[in-house]
Amino acid sequence: MLTRKLLGVALGVTAAVAATLAGAQAAGADVGGGVTCDVQPKPQECTVVVIVVTGGGGNGGGGRMRCWLNGEEVPCYDPNFGWLHQDGCRYRRKAEQDPPPADGRRPGAWYSRNCAFAGGGMGNSQVWFADSDAPGAGPLIATALAALRPPVPAVRVNPGPPAVPIVHVPTWLWVDAVTWQPSRATASTGGASITATATPVSVTWLPGDGSRLVCAGPGLAWSGGDPLGSSACSHTYTRASASLPGGTFALQATVTWDVTWAGAGMSGAAGTVTTTTTVPLVVAEVQGLNVGGAR
Repeated sequence: MLTRKLLGVALGVTAAVAATLAGAQAAGADVGGGVTCDVQPKPQECTVVVIVVTGGGGNGGGGRMRCWLNGEEVPCYDPNFGWLHQDGCRYRRKAEQDPPPADGRRPGAWYSRNCAFAGGGMGNSQVWFADSDAPGAGPLIATALAALRPPVPAVRVNPGPPAVPIVHVPTWLWVDAVTWQPSRATASTGGASITATATPVSVTWLPGDGSRLVCAGPGLAWSGGDPLGSSACSHTYTRASASLPGGTFALQATVTWDVTWAGAGMSGAAGTVTTTTTVPLVVAEVQGLNVGGAR
């Protein structure tokens, strides 16, 4: 089971290509309010931008973004001027950052704006954007995040099959290393890519007897080399499972993953996701019988 708790990501303007062509035709005529578009430089109101994201990203790529400006398909990302935005301008993250504005959402950064592509006379300036709303990259960020599929935890215990845990004896708990490693998904357009990464950080164990245990890490795998060894990620059952439905405890492991994204000169945090596995666990009780008499 996968549960997502991610920070919101702006998806930008998404529309059919037909809307772009219709908008481009309108850009050559008058716009309400007395604005005429068949002049140079064109007023900003005459700019028509459509950004479409297709595909689902996925490990190794697959997500694709396409952009149109006034009816003409253009690169969404230009290595010299940056990302196309809804206003028809291009934005590039500045290498040297001034202090953020008092009302600016964080984390974020200043971007240099170039509006020559929009045919307008706005000139160059700098604008503050939160990372999750980064111009152009927003749809790629969303696509990469949506494609993340971290694995459900593979639960391991000791004693393990064919042996069973015993009442009042610590049971080691851990997540197999195969499912305890970063998971990634990438979305790309042109020469730019955004990669989302989920990194496992902790496991919450519900042994099934009403208790709860949180382990910072996957837990220590039992090696069998030290019979007196111990693990901080272990649980001691105080009763057997024989009287329960199915004769087992429902042992549940929930892994919390930190999610980040990076690419095109940007990076940011995107909250957490969790994955959960529940397995049946037999816990037995061993009784001793003293048959010896006093001597």
